[in-house]
Amino acid sequence: MSRKRGSRSRGTQANNCCNASQTLRAYGSSLKTLSEKEKAEINAGVRHILSEIGFELLPKFLECFVDKKTIIKKNNRFCFGVELIDKCLKSFNNKILLHHQNRENYLDLSEGSVYFGTGGAAPLILDYERKVYRPSLGKDLLNAARVVDRLDNLSFFSRPLVLTDISDPNLMDIFTAVISLSATKKHVMTSVANHKTVKSLAEVCYLIAGGEDAFRRSPFLSLNINFVIPPLRLDAEACEVMRESVKYGIPVMANVFGQRGASSPVSIVGSVCQTIAETLSGLLICWLLDPDSKVICGPRAMVTDLRTGGMAGGSGEQAQTTSLLSQMMNYYKIPNSSIAGASDSSIPDYQAGYEKALSIATSAQSGANLITQASGMLSGLMGVSLESFVLDNELCGSILSSMRSIDVPVLTDDLESIKQVIDGDKHFLGESDTLKRMSTDFHYPKSAKRLSPELWMKEKDNTMLNEARKNLEEMLSSNFQSHLSPEILKKIQTAFEIDLDIIYGQK
Repeated sequence: MSRKRGSRSRGTQANNCCNASQTLRAYGSSLKTLSEKEKAEINAGVRHILSEIGFELLPKFLECFVDKKTIIKKNNRFCFGVELIDKCLKSFNNKILLHHQNRENYLDLSEGSVYFGTGGAAPLILDYERKVYRPSLGKDLLNAARVVDRLDNLSFFSRPLVLTDISDPNLMDIFTAVISLSATKKHVMTSVANHKTVKSLAEVCYLIAGGEDAFRRSPFLSLNINFVIPPLRLDAEACEVMRESVKYGIPVMANVFGQRGASSPVSIVGSVCQTIAETLSGLLICWLLDPDSKVICGPRAMVTDLRTGGMAGGSGEQAQTTSLLSQMMNYYKIPNSSIAGASDSSIPDYQAGYEKALSIATSAQSGANLITQASGMLSGLMGVSLESFVLDNELCGSILSSMRSIDVPVLTDDLESIKQVIDGDKHFLGESDTLKRMSTDFHYPKSAKRLSPELWMKEKDNTMLNEARKNLEEMLSSNFQSHLSPEILKKIQTAFEIDLDIIYGQK
């Protein structure tokens, strides 16, 4: 069966020499811990929250929809009508492709498709040599995008850090988008603090794409929008950002961050139910503005360490919560994203490894389309590490291998091979299929070590982390050269009065 260009076929693992811009797709939804009855019960709770409990405030642009069946005012709260909910869930746009800048590669967010990428808003970056954290800067974002562009198991670049060297929030948002778009050809996700900035970002994208229509057809940038303040309060400014995004054809990442036991119920069912209701409100709002709008729902019910009040993103409870949210998104057949890989460790160590592996694998097997924060994030999302990008890329490659479909029809050939081998060489090393599948059916790590005890004793410093550091230095050894033409970069600098040399001139 043929596949669209830019996707990966079932059961095929890209080898380590593949083009870094290739879009890799795995197929999830194999982990199903919720019964159909339980999904229906959670759905009933979600509908009750949307239609009976409602939201505290309503953005002004939605006031025109207040009537007796669309948005209904009940007890000074604003509820979504049952008919509206039903109509939206039957007709929303679920055929979403998020493109790379080359337009040929894309992320197909159909049910079960899974992609790994970055994400977060860390104010700190790990200086591994000195073992300290320092404020993250524009040059760090540039280096992060350059590195991710070359990592073959990461399919998109979601802004992982904030630029603490730029104080103006609107200017920071423009810089963040431009730096990211200029340093990676992969799909970029970023955010803005003010809705007026959305038009500027759209103009940047139209310029790079060669026109508005070209970008609308193949959008290579989307916006992360945290539009709800849990519990059940719509953020007026963030909703305006969502409105502007729909207007300019920018895909919306409708994200909700609640915390179990703090801003959502402590029970997993109650927290999941509230978080999904809050997230679906974003889909409803965008659908009212434009039924064909591109909306990716991102329910994030985060687990709190109730002893300290801090986030516990690497916990087993977080992995379970994220899994249930992804299963419910698939129940609605909604393109979705999840947060996984947000380790609580402050350094790429054993703790970071097991926490990331648990949360990312669980999320992928539950069928989340986009897994953000799957690479680079440490210290409960407060810190980012360039070394971790390299290490986590390898971790994601192993998870992709574990999700491979099996090819049962080849068993006939295998039975014949077994018969020939037992009558011949007594091993399969010389079989043509062994050599053929060696490069397609196995993931070979670049940084992880597979040393015998004897070799390890001779090379004790030859660790995975040190190898990742060497790979990182190689990736960043050359001077930065953007794939965007000097003419486009000059137009961007002139139009938005920004000096990119401030960032690009730093090593």
